[in-house]
Amino acid sequence: MNSILSELRRRNVFRVAAAYLVVGWLVMQIASTIGSAAGLPDWADSLALIILIAGFPVVLFIAWAFELTPEGMKKTEAADEPVGFRPLGPSDYLLLAGVIVVLGVAGFQSFRGPDVAPGSHERVAANAGSRDAEVSAASIAVLPFADLSPEGDQEYFSDGIAEEILNVLVRVEELDVTSRTSAFQFKGRNLGIPEIARVLNVRHVLEGSVRRSGDTLRITAQLIDAQTDVHLWSETYDRPLTAENVFAIQDEIAAAIVVALGEALGITAQPVEAVALTDNVDAYDLFLQARSLYLGRRELDRVMELLDQAIARDPGFAQAHAIRAGATLLLHDYVETDRTRASLNAEASRFARNALAIDPDNATALAVLANSQVMESRQLGMRADYADILAQFDRALEIDPHDGSARNWRALVYLDIGYLDLALNDFQTCQLHEPRYSPCVENGYETLYAMGRTEEAFAAFRQTLSAGVATDNWLNFGMLARFGEEIAFTNGLNMSSVLPRYSRTGEIYQAYLHLDEDHSELGADAWRHAASVGNETNLGVEQLLLPLDPTGSDAIPFIYWQTELRVWRQSDTFRNRIRQSGILDYWRGHGFPPQCRPVGDDDFECD
Repeated sequence: MNSILSELRRRNVFRVAAAYLVVGWLVMQIASTIGSAAGLPDWADSLALIILIAGFPVVLFIAWAFELTPEGMKKTEAADEPVGFRPLGPSDYLLLAGVIVVLGVAGFQSFRGPDVAPGSHERVAANAGSRDAEVSAASIAVLPFADLSPEGDQEYFSDGIAEEILNVLVRVEELDVTSRTSAFQFKGRNLGIPEIARVLNVRHVLEGSVRRSGDTLRITAQLIDAQTDVHLWSETYDRPLTAENVFAIQDEIAAAIVVALGEALGITAQPVEAVALTDNVDAYDLFLQARSLYLGRRELDRVMELLDQAIARDPGFAQAHAIRAGATLLLHDYVETDRTRASLNAEASRFARNALAIDPDNATALAVLANSQVMESRQLGMRADYADILAQFDRALEIDPHDGSARNWRALVYLDIGYLDLALNDFQTCQLHEPRYSPCVENGYETLYAMGRTEEAFAAFRQTLSAGVATDNWLNFGMLARFGEEIAFTNGLNMSSVLPRYSRTGEIYQAYLHLDEDHSELGADAWRHAASVGNETNLGVEQLLLPLDPTGSDAIPFIYWQTELRVWRQSDTFRNRIRQSGILDYWRGHGFPPQCRPVGDDDFECD
């Protein structure tokens, strides 16, 4: 044994091992200290440790087999005779001291925990506290209830129960309730409650299930504190299936949640009673089927049929009349129909007035009635009283501040009359309540773009795409060209609803890069192509082609305050639009927008 140890020492294996240990420890300290500042990934420390450990036996083998001489690396010769003990030299003591220091420091770090800079524990605690503060203690999300019915065909009913509970809770001022569009995005996704709560930035989550079988109804609900994973409350309701029982259960669940959160958070909140929409369970069932489709803007013709049946069963069902009005007004925009805009507007107004005759404070009906007047002005060329329209929207939003459609529609009126700052405020408030409500999101960045805040608009557009909120109903070609998005621009032109199979797509993109030049010939040709494929009245086509040839059509673009439409705003079409619509009357009574000004007693101009 002594001979082996002596031979290891003779071949400097001990020295190499000690030096390797000290140098390796120093390498790890340096990597740990400068890793973050140098932008190294989190796994860099682990990789360095693995390399050092793997290299240790290789270095020992080299130390055993070779020695460094003035002539270079040579194979170590075996000793002619056994080597006895040799006293330690200064270098040996230095290495030994280094090993002792390394082992001592490493042991102390292991005992104390990870090394941190002075005061960093306090900073970590403060940061953790700030993250917790960002999540309101009184915040709650109502997830779509699971459908446990035997046939699995009652999803619209279970969704409707959850939505009605949400509608009750949102009226409790002390609670911060996540919007339906945000909470319902998790339907069918296999995510745990803590993860859902983290994404929604809420402290509490209400989940549940509905089992509807014949004339019986079972609703189970449970309230969870996502931060502690504690069930604050749960209950199962078994009742005969009647409209009275359905609304009573919703009322009891909402009241129980308010009590449970009040006890957990030490707040005093008054429960708000659920509003019984109808006393006819069949009418309510039809209404829930229709509302599910209406909120998704799907099969609006089917929505109208279902609501007609619901109204036949309960003519006093105000909200059924109101949603029927909304579906009718939107039908032309979402479904191919032979019905004229004029007939749809008239029918929507009739149903809205029916709803208001039953319930004068029906926010949906007020908003639809106001928007039908806007449509008459915007699309039928009729004169409108914009002061009265805005007053109706104000009343609707006073009743229901979270009505996304009403706020979006009012913002579009502000956009029409050139009050861009008020429009943006409404769109952003709408997004605050309904972050995934596409109309407000898309119209929001369009308004930013029209205001000249192009960088913000483009960033918001990209975020909309990343979040999966964007639709294919609209594309801002001017913004795409401004930011050099040629592929997206030309791909948009090739869509079936714009200029499919048009041979001069590339020329249109180049024209958008030089709108100060004359592109009337190209614009006229593109207008002809749009007409040949039946797209000349498409809102996106009008917005696209008017900057190229402002005289090629008497169309009114959807948003006419964009920079690209400056020349068009000098046209007779624009001036007539402002005069005939009633917008000029509103300006005279309430003030011109910043981009326009009166000229003389009976004229105006806009930049």
